[in-house]
Amino acid sequence: MKKILIALLVMFMTFTSVANGKSANLPLVGKVVTDRNEYALNETVRFLFTVTNTSDSPITLKFNTSQIYDFVIMKGNAIIFKWGIARMFAQVITEVNIPANGTKAFSVSWDMVDSKGKKVDTGTYTVKFYLVNNYGVEATTNFTIGTPSFTPVFSDVNDYYVSKYLKVLVDKGIVKGYPDNTFRSDNNLTRAEATVLILRALGITPKDYSTSSFSDVSVTYWAHNYIEEGVKRGIIKGISSNQFAPTRVISRGEFVTLLMRALSLAKPDAVSPFSDVPYTYFGYKEIGTAFDLNIIQGSVSDMQLMFYPNDPIKRKDAVLILARAMDAKK
Repeated sequence: MKKILIALLVMFMTFTSVANGKSANLPLVGKVVTDRNEYALNETVRFLFTVTNTSDSPITLKFNTSQIYDFVIMKGNAIIFKWGIARMFAQVITEVNIPANGTKAFSVSWDMVDSKGKKVDTGTYTVKFYLVNNYGVEATTNFTIGTPSFTPVFSDVNDYYVSKYLKVLVDKGIVKGYPDNTFRSDNNLTRAEATVLILRALGITPKDYSTSSFSDVSVTYWAHNYIEEGVKRGIIKGISSNQFAPTRVISRGEFVTLLMRALSLAKPDAVSPFSDVPYTYFGYKEIGTAFDLNIIQGSVSDMQLMFYPNDPIKRKDAVLILARAMDAKK
């Protein structure tokens, strides 16, 4: 009898959520991205699901339990994994308030196992995210689980995805490591390094400049010619009329903005979904475009999508963003 009552309760809740759903009239747009598009076996896949309110009025979504979303992973037409199965959710009414032209974000990971706990094999997979309660907001994307088929170009980089992009950029002459054959992924990127990366990505070979426009960049400095070329082309500026600060770290927001402008990828009507990138931020449209093109993802804090534009950018993050931006430019 107890099982029957529980089943009837679940059926009633499902019926109620469907009956109350007004997805066809809600100006909501869903998007799901993975933190990378290719993984090695036994790695963790991280998903970012965002729901954006495209209207000028706030929207409140109500859910019958603490579950707000669910997702399934498919290989071909077969469902491999469903997140909501065997999970317990509190039986409480949950509300999610999405401000006008605002975004709510959710982050979750998958350890490459099927619904029975068995490890999956290599191949192409599709993930489908959706809001429960029949709100009609859903999004899909594909990703690949593969087997590394190359030798890493740097001795200190073991990450499959980073190594793969590094090899492409090294082969193109865009990225070079240190003399000891290391890349030092977690080091912060400097303004000089960022300038060199962007100019090389553009296929620009600098001229030989016999003088320097900046008192803190000598003519013998390794990046001198690139800095002069970048400034003369309007790709980058000094921090003052006679200072460039070549060894100063560049922030995440600065790097993405410079890169998007240099590659002419920024869309004039782009909107940033990040709570910490307001409209007044100088790279607002560039960062918004980079998110639209899956060049950047961001992270989630209390359902808010964050980019942390003022934090220094790591060398590994810079090359991944650069590689994705170059792919988007093709």
